[in-house]
Amino acid sequence: MNRYKRLQRCVAWLALPLGILAIVALWRPDVLRSDYVDVPSPSLGAQEERPAIWASSVDEDFRFYALSSTLYRSALPQASDVAELKERGINTVINFYQESDEAWLAGSTMHRIHIPLRADRVTDTDVIAVLRAIREGERHGGVLVHCKHGQNRTGLITAMYRIVYDDWTREEAMAEMLEGGFGVAERMDDAVGYMNRVDVEAVKSAMAEGECSTNPLAWCRLIGWFSSEKIEAVATSGLLQDRPIAESL
Repeated sequence: MNRYKRLQRCVAWLALPLGILAIVALWRPDVLRSDYVDVPSPSLGAQEERPAIWASSVDEDFRFYALSSTLYRSALPQASDVAELKERGINTVINFYQESDEAWLAGSTMHRIHIPLRADRVTDTDVIAVLRAIREGERHGGVLVHCKHGQNRTGLITAMYRIVYDDWTREEAMAEMLEGGFGVAERMDDAVGYMNRVDVEAVKSAMAEGECSTNPLAWCRLIGWFSSEKIEAVATSGLLQDRPIAESL
């Protein structure tokens, strides 16, 4: 009977974190909805030259641009583009599109990272994970980031890279994102919505401290918290105290 009561207490104690996880799964409080879309005015005049520090065009056919010697961006490449990517020293491909890169990278030795994103609900959790993946990839050579059209999702991520790693201002990063030749600015409203609302300093702080998100209720944080709390609950509930060692293993 005592064991049964201890089990009841353990289950009741776990009900709260389980309930929180269920709510978050439905609500996703770390999502920064792009309902605040205020597209900034163009930063360049009609006759003004493109800034040299902006990403440089490599191949217009699939919006292939170089942000640096180790980071590139593009729309969805084709198998015929693999040779060009290899010539640039690209060893890692990070894909934000829902479909995998298997079709065009079949047989390639490039390291593939698939992080599907939806432009209208990108979270700081997503951004932090991607930025860390890019940085890790750069330690092993060039990195290509891409989605389907090379606009919204790719533009958002590279803008955040500029801010976090290149120390650009939000305005500078958005100017390149919208006026860099990556597509029509009006089709980047989701990226603009995120860029307008994201707490840049909070993202930088979370990355510096090794956190997975800026939001205490982000899914990744709750999963980690729940896992550690569950282990502690079982260990302190007394469920294993009066069981033979062989039975407990």
